[in-house]
Amino acid sequence: MREYSAAQANHTKICLLGASFDTGNLGVSALAESSIKCILNRWPDAEVTLLASSRTEQHHRLNVAGMDITVEEFPIRFSKKFWLANHFCVMIFYTMVAKLLPLRRVKNALMARNKYYKTIAQAELAVDIAGGDSFSDIYGIRRFVFGLLYKVLVLQSGKKLITLPQTYGPFKTVFTKGCAKYVLKRVTTIYSRDLAGIEYLRNLLKNHNSNGKIRFLPDVAFILDRTEPERFTAGDLLEGLNEKTVVVGLNISGLLFNGGYTRDNMFGLKTNYRKLIYEIIELLLKHSDVVVLLIPHVFPQADNEVESDPAACSEVFQKMSKKHPDRIFLTQGKYNHNEIKYIIGLCDFFIGSRMHACIAAMSQYIPAVGVAYSKKFEGVFESIHLADCVADARHCDEKELLEKIESVFEQRDLIRKHLQTVIPGIQEEILNIFKV
Repeated sequence: MREYSAAQANHTKICLLGASFDTGNLGVSALAESSIKCILNRWPDAEVTLLASSRTEQHHRLNVAGMDITVEEFPIRFSKKFWLANHFCVMIFYTMVAKLLPLRRVKNALMARNKYYKTIAQAELAVDIAGGDSFSDIYGIRRFVFGLLYKVLVLQSGKKLITLPQTYGPFKTVFTKGCAKYVLKRVTTIYSRDLAGIEYLRNLLKNHNSNGKIRFLPDVAFILDRTEPERFTAGDLLEGLNEKTVVVGLNISGLLFNGGYTRDNMFGLKTNYRKLIYEIIELLLKHSDVVVLLIPHVFPQADNEVESDPAACSEVFQKMSKKHPDRIFLTQGKYNHNEIKYIIGLCDFFIGSRMHACIAAMSQYIPAVGVAYSKKFEGVFESIHLADCVADARHCDEKELLEKIESVFEQRDLIRKHLQTVIPGIQEEILNIFKV
């Protein structure tokens, strides 16, 4: 294996925004690694630095496409200690000084004083993934503004910025819409991971999109590698199953299970999500050859229980395993994004409320149903010609959702063949995003 590290000199320096490996959301981790994989496919010697909101610097050791690499994560953040070198205000001040006094010695002096500014100043390119769907105010104004500031910072530093395939909007206020337009007009290339996003962006930017910079490309997580975990605890799931047994993976979103951050049906679902999960399990277990494996995909910090998939999965398991012994199993322990993809790959069919859990399934040719809470599901499924596999809980009641799941389950063999046909070409297209 080839080894590359940040200690090497004279190689392409790229800043990656809107991605991290320490959020507990394995979808965000999958986007981070997949974005890096795309970068390395174009620039094998690239030095990639994550600009994130973490409090401390971190070093991530990864094996990506056969290469052992070290990726540094630099925190750029707000704090009451406004004099900190990595404070947003300090960073903006440095960029302003560099623009007002465009002399090499001034720039060198600024870089010598502040390594965070130096990282941005020396970058040849910045790319932004925005957590896949955070370039929006759907999760609240705070998350939108923080993500926006990273983009503004690199643009003010005179760097080219490419927004990688993601969902744009919705923008519910004049403020967020205006900020989004300001940034997008200055971005070099805008990739949307869904076709509806292309039209949305054209309407948003109007006359500022005539140069063809708005492009379509499916979600980069379709190219994520999988890794077998050293230990996988799920009862005796893999023992004693005959070849006719259908293993159905069920991903439960802790965020939806708890009603969103506001705990009052924040996303406006037309059904009671908790009740729906139990009904889905009952529906599946009517088939005598089916067993259900509960699979979490977000492992947040202990103080953020509202988002916890493991907590939601455990609660459901405790109740349903008594009613259906030996037919429902729980994925226990903590896994990274590569390992959870491996576990999802053990399934014959998948139902998920975390979109990147569904992508992990479909990229391995496993038929999946996305139980949607936002528009991103339809767009991503449509990008691989499977829009009919979305069960949108915002528009469908419980009966309609269950009918959709049953219908897709019955067609799973046809869907698997479709995935085997389209996924390899899509993966090749994503991998070569920077070679266009």
